[in-house]
Amino acid sequence: MTTTKKPPASRRRTAKPASVPPSCGTCAGTGETTTTVRVGRKRREIGATQTALCPDCFGTGTA
Repeated sequence: MTTTKKPPASRRRTAKPASVPPSCGTCAGTGETTTTVRVGRKRREIGATQTALCPDCFGTGTA
């Protein structure tokens, strides 16, 4: 009577932690930047600011 061998049990591996992408240096991870509003031919600055998407990360906040 021959005995059949069982295949070896596979080893369990621990799950690797998800890597966090580095935050964007331009917007500090918020995804938005602020610029001052300029008006007129001489492009003088007024007291207002406007927000826009970060040009480096396109609003994701990661580099």
